[in-house]
Amino acid sequence: MQNELQSAIRFDDFHAVFGSQGVVALAWWLGAQHVSQIRTEEQGFPFLYVTGRTGSGKTTLLSYLSTLNGSNSVTSYAPAHATPMGLARALSDAGEHPVVLEDGYGSDRRFDWSQLAPLYKSEPIWVITQGGHSQITFKGTLVISANPPIECSKQFVSRTVHIDLLAPHTVNSRYHAESLQQLTADQASVFSQFVQRQAAQTISTIQRLAPVYAASLYDKHPSQPNARATQIGGLLMALVDALSLTLNLSHEQRQEALGQIEHNVALADLSY
Repeated sequence: MQNELQSAIRFDDFHAVFGSQGVVALAWWLGAQHVSQIRTEEQGFPFLYVTGRTGSGKTTLLSYLSTLNGSNSVTSYAPAHATPMGLARALSDAGEHPVVLEDGYGSDRRFDWSQLAPLYKSEPIWVITQGGHSQITFKGTLVISANPPIECSKQFVSRTVHIDLLAPHTVNSRYHAESLQQLTADQASVFSQFVQRQAAQTISTIQRLAPVYAASLYDKHPSQPNARATQIGGLLMALVDALSLTLNLSHEQRQEALGQIEHNVALADLSY
């Protein structure tokens, strides 16, 4: 069944374009399908933060992930251009689904990303509206797309999984990217259906392995001052294992993703 699922969602094309970064992003996306339960288990769930210059594949990556959830297009919001009430409505209407936010580069307005930091734990935030203040409780999670990187605090970045798309497309990767762009939501919807059927297995994998991985990262890198880095790293590594069970990843694909996560935790940098 896993090999059939790989074929249905064109995973080989996806891996050819995005490599181990794509595996980490897809593992995060798998976790986002169970965000409320994971957030309860882990006392938080990180945001996905995708950066890269024009043409690096940000749109292709986010479009692919959205297709897996049954959407043929990506709906995104630019907080720097949106009214506080508009942003509040987008978050409150999302349910437990990811919300894609784009940095308003070139805008005269600057958005204070730190005001969204409480959403890591689904804590309520306040926004200024015409009627005064409104409280928002957001049950989903955030995907942030930016070029160049957003201007924000280290505290906010520490709540993210940073996918930095640096490599330009080659002739070969363009061929695989075009294949991904032809994938329809109807074809890819089998992913979300399978993920929901495997929910208990995914949560069990996280419960068993996330604390083990986090403890191992802490033991290997005791000088790492950021406890959240090892916690998020442990969660991501467990999600890679859960994704491996879902898609039957090769040993090399799994090890490369796990190795990249550990490498970046060691550097105290959550860029994947």
